[in-house]
Amino acid sequence: MIKRPTSVQTHSASRITRRSVLAGGAAALAATPFLSQTSKAAAWPERPVKFVVPFAAGGTTDILGRLVAQKLSEEYGQQFVIENKPGAGGNIAADFVAKSDPDGYTFIVGTPGTHAINKYVQKNMPYDPIKDIQPVTIIARVPNLMSVNPEVPAKSVAEFIALAKSKPGQLFYGTPGLGSTAHLSTELFKSMTGIDIVHVPYKGSAPALTDLVAGRVHVMIDNLPAVLPFAENNNVRPLAVSTAERWPLLPNIPPIGDTVKGYDAASWFTIAAPAKVSKDIVMKLNASIIKHIKSPEGIERIRKLGGEPIGNTPEQMQAFVIAETEKWGKVAEFAKIKPE
Repeated sequence: MIKRPTSVQTHSASRITRRSVLAGGAAALAATPFLSQTSKAAAWPERPVKFVVPFAAGGTTDILGRLVAQKLSEEYGQQFVIENKPGAGGNIAADFVAKSDPDGYTFIVGTPGTHAINKYVQKNMPYDPIKDIQPVTIIARVPNLMSVNPEVPAKSVAEFIALAKSKPGQLFYGTPGLGSTAHLSTELFKSMTGIDIVHVPYKGSAPALTDLVAGRVHVMIDNLPAVLPFAENNNVRPLAVSTAERWPLLPNIPPIGDTVKGYDAASWFTIAAPAKVSKDIVMKLNASIIKHIKSPEGIERIRKLGGEPIGNTPEQMQAFVIAETEKWGKVAEFAKIKPE
């Protein structure tokens, strides 16, 4: 015979049941944001994704951004579109991305300028490179190539230094913009050699290199992938690479450091997102980029451009950016660069 519960027992059981329901409902509500984020990441991308490049088309940042965007478009069946937003040494593009909707559809193809250098050369930074930009991965590291217009008589770093010292303030150097590694690399070169050459900033490597070929500027220390086609066609004369040792792609070209002891500078290029983009989307994109740039085809293409593929975690990229920020801060101080 089943014993019927008393009214007290019935009331108690009812209370337990309601508590269970309420607790279960609360747990479900708490889990909803996680499930929603996970679901969004699984479905991402559902529409075209924008990669914002801080310089004009044709430079190294643009070249590497397009290489990655092409492979991602093929993988996901959605267009990864390059949008060039030059100006302010990359700050216009970086600020645009930092303030974009963090829905996973706007990223920046970053540089040492946007991540580490601009704070030392530009007043009133509109964004915080560490707090407002979330790392995804570093695409590649590349050296700079010191090149001169073919009409410049110098055929070595030592000859160029001698020429510049004989004509103080009369030679011009081009860069992709204020705060670019080309800018600080050349200012470091100036400070270590005591020469006086005049800075002419452009909105990207392509227009600067066009003027180098035309002779409107005399020298550039710019990213190898951007300069290499001009050097191969004898439109410019390469003198040296900016890394401490010879670069494997150009074994016959000496480092600047062979003449200017202790000189060492290189560039790197990243993919990064607005700070609040879902970590799940960031990790999904990270895995895809690494898969492509570390594939045999990816390695070959990047090395052919003059770079070395990296492909690290967001945490590793963040640590690297912090270290580079400190390094370039010392360079800016050493070169006596004041924010403008």
